[in-house]
Amino acid sequence: MALYPIFLKLEGRKVLIVGGGKIAEEKTYAVLRSAKDVTVVAPEITARMQEWRKEGLIQHIAGLYQPGMASAFFLVIACTDSETVNRRVYEEAQTSGVLCNAVDDPSYCDFYAPAVVSRGDFQIAISTGGQSPALAQRVRKALEEDFGPEYASWTGWLGRMREGIIHALPRSRRRTELLHLLAAARPAARQKQFKEAES
Repeated sequence: MALYPIFLKLEGRKVLIVGGGKIAEEKTYAVLRSAKDVTVVAPEITARMQEWRKEGLIQHIAGLYQPGMASAFFLVIACTDSETVNRRVYEEAQTSGVLCNAVDDPSYCDFYAPAVVSRGDFQIAISTGGQSPALAQRVRKALEEDFGPEYASWTGWLGRMREGIIHALPRSRRRTELLHLLAAARPAARQKQFKEAES
């Protein structure tokens, strides 16, 4: 089945993480980049997640997942050690029209979490449709070398330039060409690297 790739806005949306282990920690960290209302349900959570709870970044329900919990959320990620629990969470989410991902079980996912190269607002997501997360991670590492940290500030600068150009010039082919010309340039740090490589 062909997938429709999107970047999802989670601000103002309720997210539920079912599980408190290392994988749950990774998934929680990923959603915290966008979500502000995150609840974790698990008898115990990792030390890092405990810190997030103390900082007010997450809420923790110390216990097992209870029937009906998923219905109160926009997005649910099930990452317990129990395949049975993960699938039950997914099935309940389906009944309630809630987006759900059961980790490591592609058959019980509405979406797959991609491997991500993140440079501020500049992000590249890589997916293999759940077929090979290892390949997605390998490609991510290669892209991280090609698109370094300088792309975060570069993207911000391009955004400011775009805003100014849109206000200054009417919609036209000229405006479009100018925006593409700016985007085709390289960040200053990249320009320096290429000059050093050529010399």
